[in-house]
Amino acid sequence: MKGFEANQRVRVKKENASPNRRVPDYVRGRTGVIVKVHGAVPNYEHDHPDNWGPLYSVLFDGRFPNEKIVVDLHEPWLELYE
Repeated sequence: MKGFEANQRVRVKKENASPNRRVPDYVRGRTGVIVKVHGAVPNYEHDHPDNWGPLYSVLFDGRFPNEKIVVDLHEPWLELYE
């Protein structure tokens, strides 16, 4: 996986990156900015062994002026936005 850095602009993929829905619909297809890189996060669910890759906090503009939303998303659901 490519890895992202803080302050990079990313777009959330619209399609589901796996059979599990881990991304809220309200950010699918939207662009945001990486504000924190958490790195690899262990998966403690014994019945779900998939590796989701590094975790990032992504900042999005909200629906109203001066509203901001931060969503934690794993790398497979993100793509670089240029």
